[in-house]
Amino acid sequence: MKYTDLCSLHLILSSKSFRDIHVIEGMKRNTPETYARQTEPIQKWAVTYINAFRIALDTLWMHKLRSALTLFGIIIGIAAVVLVGATLGVVRESVVSSTAQTFGTDNFLVGQVGSVGDLGRKALAEKLRKNPEIYRREADRLAEKIEPYARTAPVLQSFSDVKAGKRMFLTAQVIGSNATIQNIRNIVLSSGRFYTEAENQRSKGVAVIGQALVEELFPEVDPLGKQVRIKGRPFVVIGVQEKQGSSFGNSLDRNAYIPLGAYEKIWGSRNSVDLYVQPNNPERFNEIQETARFHLRVLRRLKPNVPDNFDILTPEANRDFLAQIVDMIGIAIIPISSVALIVAGIVVMNMMLVSVTERTREIGIRKSLGARNRDILTQVLLESTILTVLGGTIGLFLSYLTTFGLEKAFDSEVAIQPEYILMALAVAATIGIGAGIFPALLAARMPPVEALGSET
Repeated sequence: MKYTDLCSLHLILSSKSFRDIHVIEGMKRNTPETYARQTEPIQKWAVTYINAFRIALDTLWMHKLRSALTLFGIIIGIAAVVLVGATLGVVRESVVSSTAQTFGTDNFLVGQVGSVGDLGRKALAEKLRKNPEIYRREADRLAEKIEPYARTAPVLQSFSDVKAGKRMFLTAQVIGSNATIQNIRNIVLSSGRFYTEAENQRSKGVAVIGQALVEELFPEVDPLGKQVRIKGRPFVVIGVQEKQGSSFGNSLDRNAYIPLGAYEKIWGSRNSVDLYVQPNNPERFNEIQETARFHLRVLRRLKPNVPDNFDILTPEANRDFLAQIVDMIGIAIIPISSVALIVAGIVVMNMMLVSVTERTREIGIRKSLGARNRDILTQVLLESTILTVLGGTIGLFLSYLTTFGLEKAFDSEVAIQPEYILMALAVAATIGIGAGIFPALLAARMPPVEALGSET
């Protein structure tokens, strides 16, 4: 035997982990009866795997840089999948909450075009051509017809700059309506009050503003009683809407509610009105919706075989459309983020193949000293599994840290569900076993004579 071979044998035999497993394997080979009497089957299994685990850790520690780089791929892959899942959950909740905040939960809208965004440009132009505008007089007549069954609120809205002294808020959403809109759209105030129907009838210059306007126009003072100007007209702030946050990156706190008459003094009365309808009895929602459709068709003298020339939009349609968009995004994003896990698995397999190739002579010596194929197989699989499970755990920890940033971005709580934790660890373990199985089989089936003769 060459001098270099003797040195390699000495190094292997002198390693603590190898001495432990060599003693166990020697006991199994030389004195099986004695070992069986002294150790129970469960203890034998535990000792074998504990030593295999220690050898795997020693091997990974000997190649720290290579192991760290492989860990990095697993960490990024697991964190990407978990964060995408958590983010989609937040977006789905945001769809429900933003629909309730901007539309209400138990009402419907009658308008010239009530599409939720699923119309193309050509189809939208066709609807605008076919559907006449709904002016105030027609909306008021429809409201009178369904007044015994529901509350109504005609709404006009536009974007305008709002000024207070030398400060200006750009492109606020100015909404003109009657006092009923507060109940229909669930408008909650943090201070002050909403305008009354008497103030609406007199077209008084009063306004209820959102938190974004308060922060920009009145950063250090109480806005109640202060004056703002919309299109040059003065309005006294009588109420502040409670903070709503954002939906899909758009602030919901940019609103300024003013009486409908005051709105028409600025923008005129020849604008198409959206009529919000809230049934007095939510259980009769569909019935009241059909009643409103019937009365508007009568007002427009539509024959039975003629389709509607107006739209009715419900919260469910709006919510379903947005949820469909979120699901489509999830279908696209989750497979893309999963590519990172596939790449990480390839990196792990490559590392294990390199490791097995480098340790060809060591494997040959171990097998010549009595190590079985399954001992070699177990050790290599444990190496890849330890690496990926550790990477998955660190990836989860990184995900938890990242959720703090996501909470600020979405302005809502981002929680990683327990199923995502279990999924991450299960996926990490599966990748470890899957990526390590081929290198492990390669090492286990290596003939001892050929392995000892390798110059690697």
